[in-house]
Order: sequence, then structure tokens, then C-alpha cells
Amino acid sequence: MLRATLYALTLFTVVVNSRAQAQPTSDAAQQAAQAEAALAGLPRLPIDSAGGPTPAPQGSISTDVSISGAAGGSVLYQRIHEDHFLAVELFNQTTIGPVTFGLVVPLRFRIIDRAPDDDGVFRKEDWDEVSDFARLLRFVELRIGGEKWRFRGRFGELWGESLGHGSLVASYFNTVDRDHYQAGLVLDAAVRWGGVYLMLDNLLAPEIFATRIHLRPASFFTDNVWANKLIVGISVAGDTDAPLALVDANGDGQADVDGDNNLITSGDRAVMLYGFDVEYSLIQNKLLDLVPYFDINVLSAGGSAAGFHLGFFFNLRVPTFLGPNISTRLEFRAMADGYAPRYIDAVYEAQRLQHDADRLVDAATGLPLTKLAWLQSGVSGNHGWLGELFIDLAGWIRVGGSYEDYEGPNNSAIILGLLLPKLSVIQAGAYYARRGFDGLAGVFDLDGALLVAYLRAKVYGPLAVSAVYSRTWQLIDGRYEATDDFSAGIGLSFSY
Repeated sequence: MLRATLYALTLFTVVVNSRAQAQPTSDAAQQAAQAEAALAGLPRLPIDSAGGPTPAPQGSISTDVSISGAAGGSVLYQRIHEDHFLAVELFNQTTIGPVTFGLVVPLRFRIIDRAPDDDGVFRKEDWDEVSDFARLLRFVELRIGGEKWRFRGRFGELWGESLGHGSLVASYFNTVDRDHYQAGLVLDAAVRWGGVYLMLDNLLAPEIFATRIHLRPASFFTDNVWANKLIVGISVAGDTDAPLALVDANGDGQADVDGDNNLITSGDRAVMLYGFDVEYSLIQNKLLDLVPYFDINVLSAGGSAAGFHLGFFFNLRVPTFLGPNISTRLEFRAMADGYAPRYIDAVYEAQRLQHDADRLVDAATGLPLTKLAWLQSGVSGNHGWLGELFIDLAGWIRVGGSYEDYEGPNNSAIILGLLLPKLSVIQAGAYYARRGFDGLAGVFDLDGALLVAYLRAKVYGPLAVSAVYSRTWQLIDGRYEATDDFSAGIGLSFSY
């Protein structure tokens, strides 16, 4: 349950996100900005693959330096864990030529204080660390390019970053914990012969990183199109300070926390991930993509274990006014004992501290296992497969999901998502996740599943009402506990 619910919690960061992390169309970007403005904390749901084929080297060529964006504010009634708040949020998102940046001023006033009692009207967790003030500048992103090159740079919130095909790092978010803000960095560049990608979770105090260098070997010898469809990549990623165990100095069965309510850990060490991948675009045109690939990875955390991923991407673009655009992936996974695919994923920021607080505990202390301790406890190398399907009807309806199944009992997982991002009157989304089941009977068993939904309805002009349901996690007595949170309110957004 923890794994599924934390997965959804950390996927609240983009309304419209594409498989290759491409820049959305101006219309889609504007709709997403308006929805985000009105909802003030809108869960941004991913409806795309975690990882994909290597993007082409060419970028968008534009000399446009016009200014556009959206600004506004909202007033919301929010329940966060046991307390109730009146939330006021002002925001602005501006695009000037190739640069986009977002500003936000979030204020939460406590109106109902339930046990345990908190001091003050303001929610202190939002502003009790120096890094929290960096959240005022949510992000800055630069995208430039030409016919044979492209560059993307981003600072601030990281929204579902993946490394290569997503076998090592998939849909990583550095915004898991609402109480501890991190300003990450991404640099992604490519030219005709290859490219490089670099990600840091927190530029001021980096711990988690990922980098990949890819080459088109034939480009050094020939301009032949078919020869240059072959791409090889080398990846290195890791957590330089992965916690091995939680601390219970008092022996009371509760994990200790510091003055900022951070879990105290011991035995921290580096977890390193190494990968080699090959892909070849058998078909790549306006209608079809067929890209087979294989990844060979090694996970090193005291010992070393290998994993093999063999799959293909198949995308279909139907040339009608609605499309649809259909994206699929099928992948087989063969794993040695001690290897875990997508070790750094959307929930890693939380799971590195408590992998599954409901099920996985240290037999000696009774404290939840960290992800590193879980890995070293004897993870079985169960073989399995991953399937993905995503459908986009001209951006009006986007629906998709993924299904995983491995050897052994209770080793299936499903994720489903739906977005209606471009309707002028109503914008809505829903997300469902369920892990640890067998057979169709367990797919929609809500006990242990996660369901998230939001709705935004236009009232008049820039005025809109919204409602959001989400399940978030709070550190209580040294253990993450799930609580149902919701918000409802009214907002204004203006485009320029």
C-alpha cells in the first residue's frame, strides 16, 4: 500500500507531459498553466511512459521572443493530515522566447488545529528551512536548438525525469516531501553524433544523480540515414548517501527524528547503478515508430547484481483531426538476486527512508526497512515483464497505463490514468495504482490501492471552482502514515 500511494503522491507534477519530455504545443501549455493556476496544488498526473527512445538531435528552431503566460491566485479550503487550513496562493508562469519560469507564493493559515496541537496560525513546515524559500521560484527552464542540435536546462522542481529507456531511473521527482523543498538541476544536450544528460536532485546538497552519454557510432564515418539509427548509451546513476537503517536511540520502537522532523539514519553508503544500452529505429516516420532496445545493468550496493531488459516501443499516429496517437511498450526483464529494476523511481525520495512501512520491518528493532536494507535482505531475482499503453486524442482525452507481472505470488502491479486537459469548461483527471496482487480479481480491490482525482470547472471568465482529492503521507512518531487530504475552493487566472 505504501509503495502504491507514495507513487501517486509524487506524480503530482505535470498536467501535460510527453514520452520524450518534448515541449508541449503552445495551446496545451497554456491550458496546463491555467489549470495549475486555478487549483493551487493541483495533482499533475503523468499519462506517459517512464523512459523512451532517445530523442532526435534537432531542436525547435525559433526566433520568437514574445512574452506569454498566465497569472492568478486562489483561495482554498484544505485538509492536510489532521489539520484544516485556508490556503492562499498567488502564481505566475511566464514564457519569454525559449525561457519559461514559474513563481509561486503559497500561504496556509491554520483554521482548525486537531491533536497533536501545533503552534501558530501559519503552517510552519512550509517555511522552517532556508531551502523552503527557494520554492518561490518553482522552476526556470531553457529550451533551444537548431537543425542538428538541441539543449534543455532546468533548475528547480524536477517533474518525472527518466534516464534513457527508464530501466535504472524512471519518472524521478524531487518533490516528494511537501515539507522539505529541493531545487534540482537537469542538463540535456545532443548533436549529430551523440549527446549527454545530467540530473542532480538538489543543486545545493546533491545526493541523487543520473547521467547518460549516448553515441551514434556510424556518424563518425558516414551520413547514411540507416547507419545512424543505431544508438549506444552508457549510464551511471546513484544515491551517494543512501541510508541503511533508521535509528531508535531510546529503544521505544519509534524511529528518531531531528529538530526539522527528518528521520535520523545510520550506516549511510553509496548505491551505484551502471548501465549499457543499445537501440535501433527500425521504423521512424510520420505514422509509425518501431524501436527495439536492450539494456544491461549492474546495481552495486555492497554486492553487485545484474539485470537484463529487452523490449520495444511501438507508436502509431493516425492522421485524422483526433488522431489518435497510440504509444506502446513491451519489455521482458531477467534479474539476478539483489537487482531491482527502476531502482530510482518516482517514489524513491520517500522509499529510500522507508521502503514499505506497512510490510517491511527490521526483525531486531521493529523499525521500517530502508530501501537499501530491503535490497540487502535478499531481493529475489524474479523474471517478469512490463507492458504500457497510452492513447492521446488530439490532447482532448489522454488515457493510459502500465502493467507489471513477475514470478511468484502477489507480484503484479497496475497503474491507470485519465486526463481531460483541454476542455474550456471542465478540466479533470484521475489516477489509480495498485500493487501486490494476483489475477483480475485483485486489480480493483481498493484495499491497498490508491485513487486520486481532481476537477476544475469554469464559472465565468477567469473565475473557476476546483476540488482535489489526494492521499499524502506524514511522518508521525517516526513512521509514514497515510492520510486522506482534500481541498476545494475558487480561483482566478489571467492569460497574457
